[in-house]
Amino acid sequence: MPPAPSKPATRVKSAIAGIASKNLLDSKRLFYFFHVARLGSLTTAEAVLDVAQSAISRQIQQLEAEVGEQLLLRTGRGVTLTEAGELLFRQAEAILQEMASTMEMIDQMKRRPAGGQITIASPPTFSSLYMPEVVKRFVDAFPETRLVAYEASTGQVYDLLASGQVDLAIVLHLATSQKLSLQKLSTEPLLLIVSPRHPLSKAKSVARESLASLDVVLPVGSHGSRALVEAYCEEADIHLDPRLRLDSLNMTKAVLADGRFCAVLPRLACASEIARGELIAIPLVPVLKRTLYLASLRDRPQTVHMKALGREIAAVVRDKITDPQ
Repeated sequence: MPPAPSKPATRVKSAIAGIASKNLLDSKRLFYFFHVARLGSLTTAEAVLDVAQSAISRQIQQLEAEVGEQLLLRTGRGVTLTEAGELLFRQAEAILQEMASTMEMIDQMKRRPAGGQITIASPPTFSSLYMPEVVKRFVDAFPETRLVAYEASTGQVYDLLASGQVDLAIVLHLATSQKLSLQKLSTEPLLLIVSPRHPLSKAKSVARESLASLDVVLPVGSHGSRALVEAYCEEADIHLDPRLRLDSLNMTKAVLADGRFCAVLPRLACASEIARGELIAIPLVPVLKRTLYLASLRDRPQTVHMKALGREIAAVVRDKITDPQ
């Protein structure tokens, strides 16, 4: 009768189990010990950790049983460390920091899209103000993901989104379509922008009725900012018939320089020129505001790519509003 086969796998498993039982520490017990040792008091640790003193003490006793050494000496004024406690305390901070760093890396990995492609469309003003920084941050954070960014008029942006050609779009006002899911990014006033040569350059504010007699440059597209300005004027029975309709922010700012024309824009669109004194922003009365939204199709699942790009866009808009320079 042949001999029974050996069972090396069982012996390996038992060896590993032995190592685990002798050489691994419970992270929660180590965490409590570290803070008690750092603070020198169970009472203070109870307040800082918001954990009952009895529970902390019990965890430390179990840790002492694990290492086979007393770690803390209780005194009338708190606790002091034994020699073994001093050694473990010196190592505990590095161990806990390494664990925290590892968990952070795992969290970043979960939030980071692995490959794939994301597409977005935005109108010219948003493209020039925000998208360069959005692209930089997204590419740095997710180098394995392909990003396609379109610049289009507001009407074209809606068309690209509605047709499914892009995953995300920047829109300037609430759409009536129930097909869209909207995330508000910011609300900002629109101001009358003029050069220092313009007759209104010294004005503290400009009444809405004054727009009827001004050479106001409007965008070409009938959606977006132009629609907001026209609706604002129509409320006061003002009809704008501009001599210039320009679909370029840079071209608009260049035209304003000679002092004949003005435009209705957000301050951020001209922040650098305003800071240098090349353009002046004048409040309108009553106030005219626009709201930026990040839009997607409601029936299109929010992929990790879309969520990641959405986070970068929201962060850039928030940063630009906080520090426009």
